Amino acid sequence: MSENLRLYTAILFGFEHVLRSVPTDAWENQSPCAEWTTRQVAGHAMGVVNNVAARSGVGALVDAFGDVATIAGDDPVEAFREIRDRYLSATDRRGALQTPIKSSLGEMTLDDYIGLMCADTLVHTWDIARAAGLDDALDPSAVRLVYAGYAARDQETMRQPGRYGAAVELGAAGSSRSEQDRLIAFTGRDPSR
Repeated sequence: MSENLRLYTAILFGFEHVLRSVPTDAWENQSPCAEWTTRQVAGHAMGVVNNVAARSGVGALVDAFGDVATIAGDDPVEAFREIRDRYLSATDRRGALQTPIKSSLGEMTLDDYIGLMCADTLVHTWDIARAAGLDDALDPSAVRLVYAGYAARDQETMRQPGRYGAAVELGAAGSSRSEQDRLIAFTGRDPSR
């Protein structure tokens, strides 16, 4: 098992835990993503996971920025379980991680793509928890690895429309804030709200 696969799978189980904890009346709450509700953020994140599986030959690609509420459906937990199972099936095959894939991020192996998608699912786990009024603490080791990965990426590409806005300034006390707060601020979200 690769480090990317191990990390992403752990992040997915944390994502599922948060989904299972969302109160029924919180799915239409506004999320930290200005344009999306809790359900829509969940649907987008599920679409990303679905597309990891589809790029490995299990299932079909979906528009993870289109009608994302439909991806989550009326029962987001059940919808995710089906997607999660396709992801597990897709990645649990000999040679799957070396599959060459194409995405909006370029050509790479499925393993490299999974490594890049860790950030999306982890940050959206926080978005969903925050929107639903849940404990938004993320796995510290996942936060550390994703934050380090962000720092190594091309910042201009990351800040394009449809990706991340400008980082939120944490002020003079920024360096004393938790690594999770610094990660969330880096992605254009205010961890204090």
